[in-house]
Amino acid sequence: MNKAVKTVGFIAFATLLAKAAGMFRDIVLAHSYGTSSVLDAYMAASRIPVLFFDFTLGAAIISTFIPVYNRYLQKNEEDNAAEFSNSFINLTLIVSALFCVLGVLFSKWLIGVMAPGFSADTKIIASKLLVIMLPSIIFTTLAFSVVGILQSLGEFNIPAIISLVSNAAVIFYLMFLNKYFGIYGLAVAMLVGWGLQVLVQIPSLIKKKYRYTFVLNLKNPGIKDVFVMALPVLVSSWLQPICVLVNTVFGSYLETGSVAALEFANRLYIIVVGIFVFAITNYIFPALSKLSGGGDRAGFSGIMNRSMASMMIIIVPITAGIMLLSKEIITIVYARGQFGDKSIYLTGTALFFYSIGMPFYGTNEILSKCFYAQKDGKTPMIASLTGVFCAVLFAFVFTNLLGLGIGGLALGASLATMIVSIILIYSMNKKTHSLIGKKSFGFLGRVLAAAVVSICAAAAIKWLTARCNVWINTFAAVIAAIPVYFAVLYILKVNRYFSSGKSLLEGEGNE
Repeated sequence: MNKAVKTVGFIAFATLLAKAAGMFRDIVLAHSYGTSSVLDAYMAASRIPVLFFDFTLGAAIISTFIPVYNRYLQKNEEDNAAEFSNSFINLTLIVSALFCVLGVLFSKWLIGVMAPGFSADTKIIASKLLVIMLPSIIFTTLAFSVVGILQSLGEFNIPAIISLVSNAAVIFYLMFLNKYFGIYGLAVAMLVGWGLQVLVQIPSLIKKKYRYTFVLNLKNPGIKDVFVMALPVLVSSWLQPICVLVNTVFGSYLETGSVAALEFANRLYIIVVGIFVFAITNYIFPALSKLSGGGDRAGFSGIMNRSMASMMIIIVPITAGIMLLSKEIITIVYARGQFGDKSIYLTGTALFFYSIGMPFYGTNEILSKCFYAQKDGKTPMIASLTGVFCAVLFAFVFTNLLGLGIGGLALGASLATMIVSIILIYSMNKKTHSLIGKKSFGFLGRVLAAAVVSICAAAAIKWLTARCNVWINTFAAVIAAIPVYFAVLYILKVNRYFSSGKSLLEGEGNE
């Protein structure tokens, strides 16, 4: 248990540092470019390699590779494991290289699809930036393949810092070289950062005595299993990237700077929720795969339920706090240089409505990994397809029919995420009988009550310090809310459900 706590603690700390670096990168980026048309072009172009990866390889690498690779390791079949992993890496590299070539050939068309509302000049800039950044697909594919290998071999620390390394490269460029090479140099810096994500993991591979060979055995049983699992896993991972794509498409028709504002808000949203959720899911997924493969249903449910409960305790008050302080947070984080009042308004509005989806985003990440560990990709796929349909529908209704603008796009994404959560919770409860019941509703009621009381305290302090500058006003509200929240949790005796090693969501009473 001590080792597990230390590992999760380090992952959380490393994730925090990486997210902090990502936030600082965006701060410097906002200072340099504000929410200008040039930054709109950069945001749209940089999103396309990420979307290529997310739509085709991203979830499959982690969510199908790890269970199959672990199966070989559990059976002590090192040679078969090596053949499978090398065949998998080589196959994904070939696919990503093909995508890269096609992307370069059709770069103008891709920008036209991604941001049809951009002006002709902005589309030209975005197309040139895209050509520079497309090779990042290859680096990202290799980096995440190595992450899967290292995590399966018990190395969690190095994979946790790869984002820190890439963010550091971009920050260095923005601070010291941007004034010489501008937006195109920034695209090169991003490409270098993605390459560094691969390089930083190689010493750990050598330490684990992993041997790479160029082998491509498509008849390997593991590769066949991946093909069977890949499609539903990929489709089930599409919600978040499609929400980004939809918001970019619709945002390109809104006022200048909307695409950049949505991207800044979404990145901040992912940073906040990712610090805790990714640390949990990255650690529990290999364990869930082993428990599911070994038929330990009680152990599987225990890890799942404790993870869900821990996530809710952390994310719910953060959600409430961001909704209360969205404009102030954006002012503190981004308001400097070219990032003025208009940028604050656009980004703050998007952040307010994005934050509604935080608990649901965390729920989806945890439960999707639980389904994948059980080799059930169909359920998350159906849930994701439903969410994708809702995201497109909400974006159209909220912007074109109701005229809600940038806030409507962010709200639509949050509501789509909520619908996916409802489907996943209901489906998992049918399997485990431990997610929906008196205990779970009682637990959520306690957490929500604590969050409401703490936010009332924060709102009161915010009102009392309204004449102070934004830093004092915001931090006074936060400092007031934190002890109130944990005090109410203590009064409601939520801690007793964890002291015995069991989650409030777990055990008798939910069946």
